[in-house]
Amino acid sequence: MPYRRLPNTDKARIRSLSAAVGKMKNSYYYAPVLKPELFNRAEKKLQLFSEAEDRYLKSLERQISYSKSELYQTRLKNARMYVSHFLTVFNLCVKRGEIKSSDRLYYSLEEENGELPDLSSDIAVIRWCENTIQGERTRTSKGGTPIFNPTIAKVNVHYELFKELYDKQCEMRQLTDESLTVVSLMRPQVDELILEVWNSIEDYFSDLEGDARMKACSDYGLIYYYRKGEKAD
Repeated sequence: MPYRRLPNTDKARIRSLSAAVGKMKNSYYYAPVLKPELFNRAEKKLQLFSEAEDRYLKSLERQISYSKSELYQTRLKNARMYVSHFLTVFNLCVKRGEIKSSDRLYYSLEEENGELPDLSSDIAVIRWCENTIQGERTRTSKGGTPIFNPTIAKVNVHYELFKELYDKQCEMRQLTDESLTVVSLMRPQVDELILEVWNSIEDYFSDLEGDARMKACSDYGLIYYYRKGEKAD
C-alpha cells in the first residue's frame, strides 16, 4: 500500500501547503476539510514561509552573481597573479642564496618549503596577500633588500582593490546566511503544521476507500509513495 511522506525540501513544503490552501479557497461549495482556525494558520504560515524562502533565494542569487561578475573575477585574478609572482621571485632569491631560507617565516611560509601556497580560493588569496605584505615589511624593516618586479607596493594595490569587493561579498554572504537561518528556524513549525493539515484531510476523507481516498487527499497536497516493488495502477 502507498504511504505518505512529509516534504523534505522547502519547495515541496510550499507546494504542499499551497495545494491545501488553494483547494480550500477555490472550492465551489463549503467543504470543512480544514477547520477555519487550521486553515487560517496554514494560510498565514504559507505566506510567511514563502516570503522567507524567497528572500533567501534572492539573496543567494545576488551573492553568487556578484562573485561571478567580471569585475570581481578580474580583481581576484590580478591579486592572485601579483602575490604569486612576488612569492615566486622571493623563492628564487632564497634559492640563489640572496635571502635566507629562515626569512620565509616572516611570510608564514615553511622555512624549507619553496613551493607556492594554495591560492585557489578567494579567502586564500586574501590571507596570502596579507601574509606577504606583512612579511615583506617585517623583513625589510630588519635590513633586508626589497623584492622588485613586482614590488610589494604593486601587490598591495591589487590586494586593496580585491579586498574592497571581497568585503562586500562577505556582507552579502552574511545576509544570505541570516536569511537561511530564518528559513531553517521555520522548517520544524512548517513540518508540524503540514502534519496537522494532512491528518485533518485524511480524517475528512476517511469514508472513502483505496484509490478514491488517496486521490482526494492528493488533491489537497498529500504526497504518497509506493514501497519498493509496488506499482501504481
